[in-house]
Amino acid sequence: MERYYFYDIDVRGNLIHDNSIIDDVDYIDYFYKNLKPNESGEYLEYPFISLCGREKNYVRADDTPVVFKRLTDNKLEFGNSLTVDFSRENLRFSADGILYHVAPVGGIGRLSSQVVMELSKWIQPFGDYFSFQAQEDKFNWIIEPKEPFTNRKILRPRAGNRCVGCGQDSTNGLRLSFLFDSGHGTAESWFIPDERLEGSLGVMHGGFVSLLLDEVMGKVLSGMAVKAPTANLNVQFRKPTPIGKRLHLRGQLTLVQGRKHFVKGEICNESGQLLAEAEGLFIEIRKTILI
Repeated sequence: MERYYFYDIDVRGNLIHDNSIIDDVDYIDYFYKNLKPNESGEYLEYPFISLCGREKNYVRADDTPVVFKRLTDNKLEFGNSLTVDFSRENLRFSADGILYHVAPVGGIGRLSSQVVMELSKWIQPFGDYFSFQAQEDKFNWIIEPKEPFTNRKILRPRAGNRCVGCGQDSTNGLRLSFLFDSGHGTAESWFIPDERLEGSLGVMHGGFVSLLLDEVMGKVLSGMAVKAPTANLNVQFRKPTPIGKRLHLRGQLTLVQGRKHFVKGEICNESGQLLAEAEGLFIEIRKTILI
């Protein structure tokens, strides 16, 4: 005869039955190994089920059915001793800033506060998003949101590309990432310049200021899948651009006339003060027609 039981999983990953936390470590792992979506058609308020012999264990979670409790040797642990490989590419974050990782059940699993604390030294804000960069990483990885924002996409440094601004393969490149918003025709990035960009007066060299403006304006067109080299760039330097301080780069499409694309760009400090701005003209490459 089949037996039916009902479980809850709290945000700490505790497995709870009849208001008691299950502490049998062997049973916990067996339970999680058999955990899957509830497709039985019964007790649909319990989205998951774990079949253990003749037992049908219906499960609901306060957040996610998998909660990663520890990070050991680059493996995330859940249940008692089950693991998945940690990968920055599999991180996700919610609108209220809770961090998750792709999980074998439920799509994603919540990271415990202990794991978040271990990862926090590699995590930085990136506008409305967050970025992750450990010591061995070549560039900031922008963490994807749990529920993607409408009309936005992440433009990452391109593999096989040696662009000094956005390519992965430039030896001393900046490897910048951007957020493109198709609804507003904008591209944005947040960036802390180092001494490589310093001029003789201890602030950013004017040539690098121009490079950043050209880069963020060009990314507006990259987001639109338009190939258009810079034809004209008019830069206004409003204030010295500091080294070692977070900058906000923003570009916006202003006008399209045939192959001509007019874009404006700006660099601001963390307080929102305008440091430099530019207007650019980009000419779209003619499409080759094969006969």
